Amino acid sequence: MSEEENLQLFKALSEETRYKIIKVLLDGEKCACEIPELIGKTQSNTSMHLAKLQDWGIVKARKDGKMRLYSIDDEKVRKILRIAEE
Repeated sequence: MSEEENLQLFKALSEETRYKIIKVLLDGEKCACEIPELIGKTQSNTSMHLAKLQDWGIVKARKDGKMRLYSIDDEKVRKILRIAEE
């Protein structure tokens, strides 16, 4: 990871909503419609954070019909969180 990528990842993890989104996505791909309920935030707030995480290359999205599905895009995120939780 470059220094900029590291900074973006730590910015993401230091903000509560983005951290919760990442934690939820560690369990696997989730629909944009279910993430807000899982993290206790509004749809618009969640969408804003998902867009930022996607811009930073931390999560990726794909369309399945009308659904937008999100998942972790950088496996280093999994490793970092695994280490942090030990």
